[in-house]
Amino acid sequence: MFKLSAKLVHATNDGVRMAQRAVRTYTRYAYYSLTDRKGRQISDGSSGHGMGTYEPKYSLVYNCAEDFVLSQWSDNPVPYAVYRAVVAMYFVFMVFYTAIMGTLGLKVFIMLTYWSYWLLTMSLILKAANVWHYIDLKKQGKDVKEHLGNSPRIKTQWVLHNLSTGAAPIVTILYWTIAYDGSGFTFINCNTHGFNAMFALVDMFVTRMPIRHLHLYHGILYGMTYGSFSYFYWLAGGTNQFGEPYIYKPLNYGKAPGVALSYIITIGFVVAPMFHSMMFFTYRFRVFIHRFLKAMDKRNTIGKE
Repeated sequence: MFKLSAKLVHATNDGVRMAQRAVRTYTRYAYYSLTDRKGRQISDGSSGHGMGTYEPKYSLVYNCAEDFVLSQWSDNPVPYAVYRAVVAMYFVFMVFYTAIMGTLGLKVFIMLTYWSYWLLTMSLILKAANVWHYIDLKKQGKDVKEHLGNSPRIKTQWVLHNLSTGAAPIVTILYWTIAYDGSGFTFINCNTHGFNAMFALVDMFVTRMPIRHLHLYHGILYGMTYGSFSYFYWLAGGTNQFGEPYIYKPLNYGKAPGVALSYIITIGFVVAPMFHSMMFFTYRFRVFIHRFLKAMDKRNTIGKE
């Protein structure tokens, strides 16, 4: 009984020490996150881990192409490529399914929901294409950094990733709190205003893609673009699916222009940057978990030798 109690106390103490180490490590890691100089996962371009040369925090310059075409948890691109292909095909199918089975008709082209859903779909298509392109380059023995690093296709993937991961939760929250008319839960509703946000969050923990904090201006520009579109659409006499002179009730420029402007400013300059920041810290947390697990595995391996 005494030995069992001693082992239990020892195990508890080990667990507490491990938790304390994790908290201290992550506190330092989170502190340096906003500088975007320490705790980064890039390297000299060979493995995607460690420190590398510093690039401007707001730019799309990055010195490790592998971070855009591999999973955080494996250097084997094939399973990740299959995952990317399957997911992309599902979202492409849903784009056509919602267009055919939905009730909006051509009005889908004016809805923020579908703008964001199409961005997410385009992002997934490009991610899948880039992973398979990476596999092809490796098979041919070509230099990945030369053919893929900082290429327009990688930079476009990064922008689409920033926009889609930030827009998906915003669209979901806005729909269920403001735009939902009580019409009930349908497969299309739940897919375009729920599953998209859940997938974006889960995918953040699968991919190795980086997020930079100062890329929040991408979301701001996206919000301002849609806000401008909704205004000019109203000026042109456009209506929603019910024939009303606005796309969404809060954007009723004819009746309450001040309210509409406040919604656009709040969503564009407050909500969008806030969600981008959340995605940024989710990315940092993912990299931290990966590094912590690798460090623990290395420590256990050394301890057994």
